[in-house]
Amino acid sequence: MTQHVDVLICGSGSAGICAATWLARYGLRCKILESQPGPLAVGKADGVQCRTVEVFESFGIAEEMLREAYHVLEVNFWESNADGNLAWTGRTADTAPGLSHQPHVILNQARVNGLLLDAMKRFNGQEVDYGYEVKGVQVDSKAAADPESYPVTVVVLKDGSEETFKAKYALVSVAWP
Repeated sequence: MTQHVDVLICGSGSAGICAATWLARYGLRCKILESQPGPLAVGKADGVQCRTVEVFESFGIAEEMLREAYHVLEVNFWESNADGNLAWTGRTADTAPGLSHQPHVILNQARVNGLLLDAMKRFNGQEVDYGYEVKGVQVDSKAAADPESYPVTVVVLKDGSEETFKAKYALVSVAWP
């Protein structure tokens, strides 16, 4: 059975769920497929740059993030001294003046993703479908010229069974063979 969707997002990492949250914020539905069995449980990249906090602000979730996060105000530098011991050599502000009105923060990536998933669900009830392994992606470049066509074909495995999705647009942020 082939499913047709306007937008297919393969991968619910930072790029995938951020794109899906943007779409949800504007009322557009998409299908989000993730190979993992559930949401991220442990962070892999816990730093959130100030300009990224601005994106979260546009989603209306920056305040919650800022309440929970560690705010990075300065950076300290260390190096080995003449005796081979670690010695402090200086510090500087974490972000350049005027770069952003938001701070650079540290918050577990699983929590950051959770904030995005919650916002996406609030915006239009959308959720991630877990347990899908991407096996192949093909784009029919001739069909892509027709805005009514579904030129992207994505083949996935779910619980050992192959499924096919046809999409008008696709964001694939996962590796496949």
